[in-house]
Amino acid sequence: MKNYSKKHQQTPSLEEVQKEKARRSCEYFIDKFVHIFDRDVPGTVQKLEMWPKQRDVIKELQIRRLIIILKARQLGLTWLALAYALWKMIFNPGYTVVGLSRGDTEAMELVDRMGFMLKYLPRWLIQPADEKDTGWTGLTYTATLHLITIYHPGGEAAKFQAFPASANAGRSFTSSLVIIDEWAFQQFAEEIWTAAYPTINRPTGGQVIGLSTGKRGTWFETVWNAAKAGQNSFFAIFLNWRTDPRRTDAWYEDTKKNLPNTYRQEYPANESDAFTVGEGAFFPEWDEEIHVVDSWEPPNNARWRIVGAYDPGYASHACFKWYAISPDGWARCFREYYPHRVTDRKQAEEILRRSVYYIDDNRPMRFEYIVADTDAWTPSRDTGKSTADVFAEYGLYMIQASKSLENGWRRLHEWLEPFEGPDGKKTALLTFTRDCANTIQTYPSCEQSKTNPEDISRDSEHHPQDVDRYFVMSRPEPARESKKPLKGQYTVDELEDKGLSRAEIREMIERGQVIGHE
Repeated sequence: MKNYSKKHQQTPSLEEVQKEKARRSCEYFIDKFVHIFDRDVPGTVQKLEMWPKQRDVIKELQIRRLIIILKARQLGLTWLALAYALWKMIFNPGYTVVGLSRGDTEAMELVDRMGFMLKYLPRWLIQPADEKDTGWTGLTYTATLHLITIYHPGGEAAKFQAFPASANAGRSFTSSLVIIDEWAFQQFAEEIWTAAYPTINRPTGGQVIGLSTGKRGTWFETVWNAAKAGQNSFFAIFLNWRTDPRRTDAWYEDTKKNLPNTYRQEYPANESDAFTVGEGAFFPEWDEEIHVVDSWEPPNNARWRIVGAYDPGYASHACFKWYAISPDGWARCFREYYPHRVTDRKQAEEILRRSVYYIDDNRPMRFEYIVADTDAWTPSRDTGKSTADVFAEYGLYMIQASKSLENGWRRLHEWLEPFEGPDGKKTALLTFTRDCANTIQTYPSCEQSKTNPEDISRDSEHHPQDVDRYFVMSRPEPARESKKPLKGQYTVDELEDKGLSRAEIREMIERGQVIGHE
């Protein structure tokens, strides 16, 4: 028989196993090794304990090239982005990261945070170059006010460098990863992006992480809106105030009392909250949780009436909306059309195409009337025909809207004023479905004019609000008493007549308030 000898295999140490796990998993690296400091408790060092939503973000950071994050205040996203960057630098020789901040103080703080995380990594993984153990041959690092360098034995050094925002900042570097912190509040944000993007736009692919709380009228908002509309390559992530699981409803109500003008922007519950104007908002009664319901379509019966409203436009946006009038006289805008650089004929054709009951095999709707801004009757210099003339050729006959601007806004405020609805929850005489995306986006960003408090600032996009104004001025105001809380049992048809959404009806079925459903 032959003699076989087993080749001696050395069992890896615990440290080697942990290092390999950390190399393969950013989450493991953070969970096991990353520490941060707590500003509320000076001198406190704590593990970076990721919340569920933060773990979702880390997963996206590892697979997305361009990421934009809209967030509430104090959610630890800067720490998280830096921890991700540190992981890349530790395990990738030559990896370079640039952090862009509002000012020099904020830039140095980014470096300080990165240095803090390095300080508390295990010494068997990396050591400070000026305090390394005798005989140490592994990773070392150095830190200055604006630069951290990680030295890889036998490889190129990895670097993290922070810059304050300036018009030329984007031309000062070439990097693997750019972290843009509080992007909405950076001066020269557009200039920096225009200069910085080519530095990461390589075939091998650099990465950008832009994060910020919201601020209306900024380059950050422009990039965010384009990302949501699929008009750029950014992957959009929104993190509301509930991302921190320690924040309760009671905490939020207390925050609203202490920050009555800015709580929506600082601690948004939804994306539109993040770009509110705060103090000076023209529609302070607007609340997405009250005024917006799930996708909904009116019942196709004679008890419901359909009204259209229109604001003409070509170079600027036009806007057409569909409103359902309930038997009680309240209204829900359930569809909108917001074209840009579309001819009158194309607009008329598209309005007709959309004026159907989708739930009823595209059966055409019948408008009780369509109200439009008087500009729709201005003849074209080229054809002599007005928009109203063109629409009439398609069977879309319109009446002229009231030009009483201040009275119109006052009436719209009344229709938006919240009160208790038929299900015992807050509602309003005029509500909207989530299909009215432009309406939902623009309401919280409408700002009061500084020269006329009774009007909206010309700097605020408000075509959707103009259309709502035309609509409410064409209607008598219904009595709020018709929306008293529902008690007893009802049929589904009766609840639909009262305008309840499918989700609301399902809730009433669960409460046993719907006849024929046990």
